Amino acid sequence: MNTSKQDRVSMVMERTMWNLEFIDKHKQETGPYEVTQLVNSFLGALAHPWEELKSEFTQKTIKDVEKDGWPRVSKDCPEDEDPKHLGDLLRLMRNGIAHGNIHFLPDGDCEIDSIRIVNINPSGHRTWGTRLTVRDMRQFLDKFVETARKLKTAEKPA
Repeated sequence: MNTSKQDRVSMVMERTMWNLEFIDKHKQETGPYEVTQLVNSFLGALAHPWEELKSEFTQKTIKDVEKDGWPRVSKDCPEDEDPKHLGDLLRLMRNGIAHGNIHFLPDGDCEIDSIRIVNINPSGHRTWGTRLTVRDMRQFLDKFVETARKLKTAEKPA
């Protein structure tokens, strides 16, 4: 099978989301673990397509995508940088997750309730961080995939 890089990236994104749906439907107390799969899915469904589509995402403001149903992603600390646009926010989240700068935060029953994502620059300094509930993180990933699908459909000639 001879497919383009863009088609392979789309295939990884689609299959990653199918796997996440499967895990969500079949979770039990002893596993599989849906939050672990959600974090892994960010890598397969967001990191690779983001590289292909990042110029399109830089054209979207954070306010506009929030109006379109994306969850609000607030920075943890006042000193953190403010993302300039959706592409910048995606870069910060992608870097934090891809480089392992995440912390699982439990609720009162020791279930994972939220995830802290932090971006660390090459010199080792924190530049940005957020805390997202599992629900908001899933919604963020779903909106990313929905937007990426629309952008990829718009790219294809009629």
